[in-house]
Order: sequence, then C-alpha cells, then structure tokens
Amino acid sequence: MKLTKNIIVLSFLFSVLYVGCVPFAVVKEDYDFSKINRVGVLNFSSYEKEGYNVGSAVADEFVRQLMTKGMDVVERQRLNAVLREHNLMQRGMVDLNEETRRKIKKVLGIDVLITGTVIKCLPDRKDVIYFKDEDEEIKSKIFLIDAELGISVRMIDVDTGLIVWSGSYTSSSFDIEGAINYTVSVLLNSLKGKNFFKKI
Repeated sequence: MKLTKNIIVLSFLFSVLYVGCVPFAVVKEDYDFSKINRVGVLNFSSYEKEGYNVGSAVADEFVRQLMTKGMDVVERQRLNAVLREHNLMQRGMVDLNEETRRKIKKVLGIDVLITGTVIKCLPDRKDVIYFKDEDEEIKSKIFLIDAELGISVRMIDVDTGLIVWSGSYTSSSFDIEGAINYTVSVLLNSLKGKNFFKKI
C-alpha cells in the first residue's frame, strides 16, 4: 500500500514538472500575424559541440516544423546567398538594419525573419561509476544522461524591424536531436491562436 502511494506521488510530481513547464514567450498583441505569407530562418548563434553545429541544426528544425505547419519558408541557403551577394553578412553575422531588411523583402519577399541563440547545450552522454563490491572487486555501472538544450528565439517584422514574438525554452531528451525537436515544437506552439499557422 505504501509503495502504491509513493508511485502515485511520484507520478503526480512528474506530471507537474513536465506538463507545467511552459516557454517564456512574449507576443506583440497588436501585430497581425495573419498577414505573414513567407518566413526566413537565419542561423542561430551557437558553437560547435563535438563537431556538431547546434545553431545550424536548430535553424533547420525551425524550417522543418514551419513547413510541416503549412508555412512558406525560404530555403536557408538561398537566404544566406542573398545576404552574402549584397555584402549583408560578415563573419557569419547579419546586421538587420533597414538596408538589410529592404533587400531581403525585395529579393525574397520575406515578411518575417526568425533567428536566435542556443543558450544551453549538453549532449547526451554516458557516465561510468566504479565501485567495490563486498569481495573488494572493482565493478562499474554505466548511467545514461539525457541531452539538454536551451533556445532563445525572436521573430522580426522585415518592414518595421520590430520584434513581434520572442521566447525561450529549455528541455531534455534521450539525445540532442530529440531535445532540438521538442524545444522548437514547444516554442512554436506558443504562437497558437495568433492566426500564424492559418494555412493548416
């Protein structure tokens, strides 16, 4: 009976911990998200983690999930090519001044840009703990530790340069790909009800 009670309590705490976790998101309330027809996704500021470009992977996942939701997304390589062609990208960074936004709008017809920063990245890993058993023999146990990812994201109106949506979220999963997928999904879901995904 006591064991059953403990299981119920642990299940409740688990559900509160995960269901209660919501992203920190702010939306410009007077902005008309329904007018957005085409989206561009810039690389996320980040760093390579064991040869893995986390920022690029996050940007790719935003593209994939936006397309899944029926949005028109400009191919990221094409966006980067236009920025380079017009000398609007230096050292991998983009200055979203008025000139840059005007070129992006004119050449690619993009209404909003999504960009951001990877603020935390801990890949999945294995930890080995060594101990001695009762016969003083050295034993080991392997523990799998989940990956953890934190993202800060913002959406910028190309015409005005105003930030119309900003959010951040951190989650964990069995591997880094799963953490990226889930974090991006939670952040995009904060835009539900804003007529952003009007095509689905």
